[in-house]
Amino acid sequence: MRYYPIYLDLNGRDVLVVGGGAIAEGKALQLVEAGARLTVVSPELTEALRAAADHGEITHRRGAFIEGDLKGVFLVVSATGDRKVNEKVAEAAKERGLLCNVVDQPDLCNFITPALVTRGGLQISVSTGGGSPTLTQRVKREVAALVGKEYGVLLELAAEMRADAKDRIANFERRRDALRAFVESDALDLIRAGRLDEARALARRFLHDHAVEAEEEEN
Repeated sequence: MRYYPIYLDLNGRDVLVVGGGAIAEGKALQLVEAGARLTVVSPELTEALRAAADHGEITHRRGAFIEGDLKGVFLVVSATGDRKVNEKVAEAAKERGLLCNVVDQPDLCNFITPALVTRGGLQISVSTGGGSPTLTQRVKREVAALVGKEYGVLLELAAEMRADAKDRIANFERRRDALRAFVESDALDLIRAGRLDEARALARRFLHDHAVEAEEEEN
């Protein structure tokens, strides 16, 4: 395994994107969604990035990349399509020990980003380690076809149940068993059928039953 998979908490962190075209746009908007304080350096911006700048969602510095753009930055993404510019960004980031991704040039990266299938709070990452982006996209499509939006709803219910379980069931194993029983139950089918109230009631039932059993064991 060449790459170690990891999810970064970028909320409130300073991040730089070099480039303002279509590819940079996708990266930039994902970073904004993750809560990063984003600066985009580019002579021009796409319409979507311009709108984001106008609404204060990103900071735009018009012009070419300079090394001073990296001051205070936690992570940088270079998406210019210009090999020389990307090499300059990567080298400057390396000298500063920064996390750096250069789009479609894994030899210049010290991290790469996977393709994502997102269903609410559920994220499924797909990566070929930079070996075949086209295969990555195929696998992403197949996963997306298998995992529908109902999984995002199931996650919401499971997260609610987990929060309640921490208050009601002190024993970790018993709490884990309750959560596993719910996730492995008919709840997903109920959600698919639009019977959300029944799925939520099922979560409450599993939680109650395991809480009672845990209390009996303690006594």
